[in-house]
Amino acid sequence: MNGAPTFASVLRDYGRDKRQGELRGDWAVLLFYRIWSFPLIWLLARTPVSPTAVTLSSVPLALSMPVLALALPLEQAALGVGLVAIVFQILDCVDGGLARCTGRTSRLGGTLDFLIDMAQWGLLYGSIGLLADRALDAGALWTAVGCAAAWVRLYARVVRDAGAGGADAVHAADAAGEKRPAGPLDVVLWFFAGLSGAIPPALLLAWWSGTLTWLIVFLLVYALADVAEGLVETLARRDG
Repeated sequence: MNGAPTFASVLRDYGRDKRQGELRGDWAVLLFYRIWSFPLIWLLARTPVSPTAVTLSSVPLALSMPVLALALPLEQAALGVGLVAIVFQILDCVDGGLARCTGRTSRLGGTLDFLIDMAQWGLLYGSIGLLADRALDAGALWTAVGCAAAWVRLYARVVRDAGAGGADAVHAADAAGEKRPAGPLDVVLWFFAGLSGAIPPALLLAWWSGTLTWLIVFLLVYALADVAEGLVETLARRDG
């Protein structure tokens, strides 16, 4: 197809700045999902498929997670939810990359991507709770804890957005952070921030090791820590 980007140009479009940004807080996305998105971007750039269509194609995946958690045989349910969550994350990398390399970025596409991504996390957390309740015959206890963790995670994002002052401020802060030399504390914070993207493979590991409930507790504590850090940053900006 004339004018379609080469595979090398897809990699170049990802570029150093994007790579550095993901290493500083989204390392799991780079490690588990981003590398698989490049061949898909290259292929889709040769078709009429739009980035927004890719974004919308992830909606059935997100909605299927609680259904799989409830409907599949228990031995297969966690595998189904985990694999669907991984595919969702790969598509989440594909839509933005496809938009950049084809020049088809749009405000609508970015908004849909954000809204669907946030809904996906809520559905994934609730699905993990459903799996734990099925495995332990615990009624709805762990589903409630999973949903609480999801709510706290989404609230953490609200807190951060409230303190950021919009997307331009976020990008400016990121750029400033990238120019400042990184210290040991920065590396530790980036590691813990990046754990968020590792939740889908962590689900598979937790199911295999019989530690689903510990994963749910971690998700709740992790989300609460995210809120606390976000509040500190937000209030510090307001004081400034």
